[in-house]
Amino acid sequence: MSVVTGLNETQIERLLKNRASFEVVGLRGNFMAGVKLVETKIEALGMKCRVKSDVKSAVAQGGALGAAFSVMSAPATLAVATLGIAAGLGHTLATYNPDYEILKDYVNQRLRVIYKK
Repeated sequence: MSVVTGLNETQIERLLKNRASFEVVGLRGNFMAGVKLVETKIEALGMKCRVKSDVKSAVAQGGALGAAFSVMSAPATLAVATLGIAAGLGHTLATYNPDYEILKDYVNQRLRVIYKK
């Protein structure tokens, strides 16, 4: 898998045109701009993408989400979980059969851009 350091637009666009999977690293301070840039480039090429969080990476780094839910009461936790599931399902249906999947790794500040077709 190719690795792009920072927001190298030329390299990102070349990889997308070649329908390659790649990682974008070194995004400290530009993380959300990186997500938006890759998403915009994919859509400009007439392709669809799905943006997801890399949950496995976050869980491996200590499970902060579980700690947050344990502080909340059980009914509130259930309501938040239900809303999260509904939102995720809606997003999955809206981006059915994407060309690319963008996995956001907040912990390591990197993106994994995976060609799916």
